[in-house]
Amino acid sequence: MTELTGPLDGYRVIELAQWVFVPSATAILAELGADVIRIEHPVQGDPYRALTTSGYGNSGGLLHARSAQVNHGKRSIGVDLATPAGRAVAHRLVEDADAFVTSLRAAALGRLGLLPDDLRAINSELVYARGDAFGPKGSGSGAPGYDITAFWARGGVGDLLTEPEAENVVRQPPSFGDRIASLGLGLGIIAALLQRERGGGAREVTASLMGAAAWVTASDLVSLPAGEDTAGEQPPVATRPSAADIPLTGSYRCADGRFLMINFMQSDRYFAEFAAIIGAGWLAADRRFEDHTARGRHGKELRAELQALIGRRTLAQWRELLASFDGPWAPVQNAREFRGDPQVVANGFLREVTDGAGLQLVRVPVTVGEVPEKLPRSPELGEHTETVLLELGWTWDEIEELKGAGAII
Repeated sequence: MTELTGPLDGYRVIELAQWVFVPSATAILAELGADVIRIEHPVQGDPYRALTTSGYGNSGGLLHARSAQVNHGKRSIGVDLATPAGRAVAHRLVEDADAFVTSLRAAALGRLGLLPDDLRAINSELVYARGDAFGPKGSGSGAPGYDITAFWARGGVGDLLTEPEAENVVRQPPSFGDRIASLGLGLGIIAALLQRERGGGAREVTASLMGAAAWVTASDLVSLPAGEDTAGEQPPVATRPSAADIPLTGSYRCADGRFLMINFMQSDRYFAEFAAIIGAGWLAADRRFEDHTARGRHGKELRAELQALIGRRTLAQWRELLASFDGPWAPVQNAREFRGDPQVVANGFLREVTDGAGLQLVRVPVTVGEVPEKLPRSPELGEHTETVLLELGWTWDEIEELKGAGAII
């Protein structure tokens, strides 16, 4: 496995987590140079390895691109924490670690002897981090949840994106909330390590899918009337404006059914030039649309005029026509188009994987110094069990005993 060097080089992180949220946070740490060792069940491994709902039918020991995305650059050891010997291995790992990161619920961690107090008794300088669905406090803190329930549904994100008369809540992209929440958890771990280095001691870090939902919906949350009684009669809430009411921020359907997006937050700055480029300079001279205030009063009329004009050309034609326009606009691209976008290519947002047979993964969304040309691959289940235990001082005879007891693979 290719070694990554970076600002976190020399830090060791122990991960006991599944699925996407928390492993994505530690993937950030790994790509920034940390030695991330993930503990997996020696037989089943992380269930995300065998994910079938997205069209893959892998067995527990095989990799697919989505699992590789959240685990590249890490090391994997197979340990059965249900056995006393397996728990002893976990405790030994923590002795020399800088951080322990988990997605397990508190009840499971208690049964395994892996709660913060348990591990701080072993390593008082350990940064303990946990990501969950609903936050560490409150009566619902121990409830199970994934991003589609805790972030998209209960967190209100899906409601904000669903049209009022829709038959179903708009579909959430795979792991959408997981990846947003992972940025907060990764940031928290790095901040805690920095505080420890400055003599502030090791702190506990928490992040949740619901907290991430509050962060991304903050504009709506803070705009609600203060002091609402959520259990009683609700005061009226301002209705969200429709697309027709905001003609210079939103999408327009082109002749080929594709969409063009414009966002003229400073409409007086951009509107006249835009109107001239699309062959409708008369719109800027129309008294109904002469300035921001007038356009606000006649939003539906302006949208109708713009839709009629934009609907006459294809998206490709609009891309060519607007190429020199120095205003905020964009084609609405699908994933395949986005992958090949010149800016994606120029910035290397996707990188080939070492020994990955052509596999490409998305690098972390931040650049610290130079970005490696290739990303390290994701580990096979338990690939580094023996290597890690030897590093920690186990002998081959002791490793064989652990294998014989079913504690490791």
